Amino acid sequence: MAMNDAAQILIAAIPLVAVVVLGFLGFFYFLWDFRTIRFIVDKGGTPLPRRLDEKLLLIGIVSFFVGIALLFFFLLKGEIGDSLLGGLIPTMAGAGIIVHFIVVRRLHKE
Repeated sequence: MAMNDAAQILIAAIPLVAVVVLGFLGFFYFLWDFRTIRFIVDKGGTPLPRRLDEKLLLIGIVSFFVGIALLFFFLLKGEIGDSLLGGLIPTMAGAGIIVHFIVVRRLHKE
């Protein structure tokens, strides 16, 4: 069963749109964070220390579950092949980030 040209274009555009949207959101997240810290310093306060470990864990969890959802989608679609990499890659990346968080947390406790 072959897809028509419009469907292939839409499927090819999804990763591009995802990268643009994530770049847009990332930019404004960092802008918001910068302005918040600058506002706190201008008012004479001390900004809270950054909790990069927790942000890293959040990224890992979101990536893991997005990958799981993509894996289920491609499995239910019925195609077992290269398309499963679309779900396997974010799943394994998310699992790797979560494992990294756990290892770093245990090393800092010791």
